[in-house]
Formats: sequence, C-alpha cells, structure tokens
Amino acid sequence: MTATVVETPRTGPRLRRWLFWILASVAAILLAGFTLLSSFRGLVDQGLYSATSPSSAGSKALVEVLKQQGVDVVVTGSLDETRRAVSGAQGPVTVMMADLYGYLDDDGLEALGDLDADLVLPTPSDDELDILAPGVRTTAVESSDDTVDAGCGIPAAERAGEVSQADIAYTADPGDATGCFDTGAGAYGLVRLDQGDRTVDVLGVSDALRNDSIPLAGNAALALGLLGENPTLVWYLPTSADLPEDAPPTIQELTPGWVTPVILLLIVVFVAAAVWRGRRLGPVVVEEMPVVVRARETAEGRARLYAREGATLRAVDALRVGTVQRLSTALNLSRSSDLTEVVSAVSAVTGRPSAEVYDTLVGAVPAGEADLQALSDRLLVLEREVRAATRPD
Repeated sequence: MTATVVETPRTGPRLRRWLFWILASVAAILLAGFTLLSSFRGLVDQGLYSATSPSSAGSKALVEVLKQQGVDVVVTGSLDETRRAVSGAQGPVTVMMADLYGYLDDDGLEALGDLDADLVLPTPSDDELDILAPGVRTTAVESSDDTVDAGCGIPAAERAGEVSQADIAYTADPGDATGCFDTGAGAYGLVRLDQGDRTVDVLGVSDALRNDSIPLAGNAALALGLLGENPTLVWYLPTSADLPEDAPPTIQELTPGWVTPVILLLIVVFVAAAVWRGRRLGPVVVEEMPVVVRARETAEGRARLYAREGATLRAVDALRVGTVQRLSTALNLSRSSDLTEVVSAVSAVTGRPSAEVYDTLVGAVPAGEADLQALSDRLLVLEREVRAATRPD
C-alpha cells in the first residue's frame, strides 16, 4: 500500500500563485464599472438627432456649425418650452421637430402647427403628415442610386446639388407643394409645402442631419440651408413631458420611492453575508489519506466503459499504445523512436515479417468484438515473443 502525503498549502505561495488572477479580476471589475458609468452618462445623448450627441446618430456637428454661422439654436424638450422659445425669438423662427417615440398626440401636433414658425420634419410619421403636412404621403424609394440630384428650385436644394439617397420618399398633391430629389415614380426625398406665411419641409434624407453622414455629397449644404434660413432655430425633440395628463403612468411613476433603496440595501447585505461566511469557513485543509488504486481495477473499469459504449476503435488504440510502449522498453529504444523503428526492431528479434508486425501494431481494424479479442491475443503473443527474445539467458 502506497500512501500519498499532501501538505497543506501555505498562504504565501498560494497568494503568489493567485496574485495575477486577483489583479486581473480587480482590473476587469474596474473596467466594467467605468464602462457602465460612461454608458449611463451618455445614455441621454445617444439618440437620433440629439443636438448634444457626438455619436454617429447624433446631430451635434450640424448644430455647432449653425451656431458658428450666427443662427441662434434653442434646444427644447417639451411643447411648452418650444412655444416659449418661438414667442420670445426676434424675427422669423424655424422649428425642427422629430418625435421619435410618438409622445405628441393629435392635440399636441395641432398645437405645434399653430406656432408662428417654419417647420422642418425629418422622416415624420403618417399622423404627423396628416396634421402638419396634409396631402403629403409616404412611399417606397424605387431608385437604387447612392446619390440623387436636386431637380427643383428650393435654394437649399440647389446649393446642395446632390445628396444621399432618401430613406423614405414622399408624394404630394398638386398645388402648393414642391418636390426635390426625385427617387423615382414621382416620389421625392424633400417636399416643401407653402402654407401662406410659413413653409413646412418634409425631409426624407435623414443622412443630412446625422454626424456620420453629413459630410457626404451635398448633405451639409442641404441641412444648413433648410435649418439656417431664419435667424432662430428651435431644435425640438419631444419627451415624456409632452405626454397628456390622462396618459397611463410609466413604470417609474408606478414604482414606489422605497424600492430602489431597499434593493441597494439587499445588495449590501448579500455582499456582507458572503464575506462573513467566507471568513467563518476559513481555508480548506487537506488531510493525509492513503489511497491505493490497483492497476487491474482501473483496467477492468475502463474495459467495461468501452464495452458499454461500443468503443471498439478506442479500445484497440489503448491496447496498441500500451503494447508499443512496453515493446520499446523491452527493446531498449529511446522515447523519441518512431513506430517504424519499433516495427523494424520487433521484426528483427522475432523473425516475423515487418508487414505482419505493422498490421498487428497499426494496420488491422477490428470489425467487432471477436476481431478485437483476436487482435488482443496477437498483441499479447507478439509481446511475449519479444520478451522471450530479449530476456537474458
């Protein structure tokens, strides 16, 4: 019986062994926390058409250029703020409105239409078109070109020349509507309605407002021309503040104020309990335990597993590997000897043809358990002959 003595690891060697993983874990936690904090800080500014977002979907670049050109840009987040900005402006006003999440109902859209200001509506919904741009309808873009020419008399479009292909095309009833950037079949990427004392521009070329695509073609000239016609621009993205008073409450409004502190307290309690229990249990102590595993038991157990799974090839491979190793030892061959050297040496001491030895050690593939048994007997006979030939007299 052989006893295996295991010493209890000391704190110093264990700490040095795990130091790299501890430092890597701490670095990963800090990086994840920094990333999460950065994402929370920039969450508000990641939306499409955000006037303060430098992201690819934002419009900060356009807003900054408009300010440099002397346009007074007022960013608003509610209809009341927009109404006050329009009424307090000196001179004509342009309102750029993009209701991305449908906060404005019909009453809010009608109130927006009553403002004394030109409107620019990038990719508006059907409800917005019905109220703010009657007679204009959405349609599919049939042209596959990357850019499209102006083809109209609107000054901003003429200066642009050509712009990126529209995301959405529009058709308009004949009358006071002017279409620019023909996308095919009488549909346009820009439609301007002349409503007497003001204009309403329906813009399907959303690339003209985005940071990542405004430098392409004449996108910048088109956006600056439409939004910079008047000295004051109100950049209006509706928010939840525009929801009607009788609207269903949001999840934040339904959540009691004590829920968040309780969740934070539970997290602190969980971490404290984990640390407390971890310190209470202490390090693992490994005792000295004699263990003896007989080779016969291991071989029989492995054989039963192979038989149960029908792993004939795996079984014969195990037999051959063991036989080759024992033959190499009996023939005093080095560990680096290849199978060809083993076959030659076995053939030399036993007098058997090399082809027969190779077939026994490598080539023969048993078709079933009977063939496996026969091959096992051949391996055993071959090993006995080698031991008999190399055994000293």
